[in-house]
Amino acid sequence: MNRTMTTLGVTTLVGLMSSGAVLAAEQPETNDIAEVPAGTYDLDGSHSKITWAVDHYGFSTYQGQFTGITGTLTLAEDPAQSELNIEIPLDQVVTGGALDDHLASDDFFDVDENPTATFRSTQIALDDDNEATIEGELTFNGQTHPLTLEADFNQAAVYPFDKNYRLGFDGEAEMMRSDWGLDYLLPEGDSVMGISDEVELEIEAEFTPQG
Repeated sequence: MNRTMTTLGVTTLVGLMSSGAVLAAEQPETNDIAEVPAGTYDLDGSHSKITWAVDHYGFSTYQGQFTGITGTLTLAEDPAQSELNIEIPLDQVVTGGALDDHLASDDFFDVDENPTATFRSTQIALDDDNEATIEGELTFNGQTHPLTLEADFNQAAVYPFDKNYRLGFDGEAEMMRSDWGLDYLLPEGDSVMGISDEVELEIEAEFTPQG
């Protein structure tokens, strides 16, 4: 009886250890995107945001954030064949003040008419193991125009707090808001008196396996 129980115990332990080894192999800790398992990954909105910055009348670099963003990364066996789709709820812009309401108005985002912005990748070029140039289309204010993201892949690993496998990226982009018809308070000529046409975007994004 004891021998049987011991044998079963050893067998069970070996099985668990083997399962753990397989799981670790399927979820490698790596900063090489080519080593991450292909599949569809969902954006984790609680750990992702877009920070934008504009020149404010030459006095300061003014920043705000888009939060509550959603989306998917469909990672291919060849990462250059992957697809990225992001949706940005414009009513969740955060500046920390009354400007939130003004930005939602038709002077800026016209949230009642166009409540979301979207980005869809069209081409991805890998610069090395953890950098990529992502060409895509940004739909904003009812208009669609090209936008280029420069993305850095940070790492993939199991997040210790929820034990979920997680992919982390940083990115940046520049856009001229007038290209999307957002021309309220644009400076005239060489003047800086207004809100700059150029908008700097800083992106933090984390993804977890779908399902």
